[in-house]
Amino acid sequence: MTFQIDVTKITPYVLIDKGEIIIHGRSIPEDSFEFYEPVVEACMEYIRRPVRHTEVRIHLDYVNSGSKKYLTNILTILEKSYLSGYSYEIVWIYDIDDEAIYDLGNDLKSIIKIPLKIESSS
Repeated sequence: MTFQIDVTKITPYVLIDKGEIIIHGRSIPEDSFEFYEPVVEACMEYIRRPVRHTEVRIHLDYVNSGSKKYLTNILTILEKSYLSGYSYEIVWIYDIDDEAIYDLGNDLKSIIKIPLKIESSS
């Protein structure tokens, strides 16, 4: 199962495939539900038959409040699979001068049980 959404000016590129999940770009959709609900469904489908190890790479340059909620939901879904014995590594990438995205990564790190590395993009 491969799930992919191409990047736009207001929505990120999303790829969910065997062993990798990528979310990259700007996440300010006018309707967060409309954009993220298919992503949530794809994540739920993914954890039904995950591979042994999955790397999750998230690199966003702007996130609105609706997107923050869905990012938390997505990571919580993956956490269920992690807690049942599958290996996940989350890499949260932020631009060196973007304190808000850095802080969001730390907030998510404190909420979920999956190991989350925070790295600068430069």
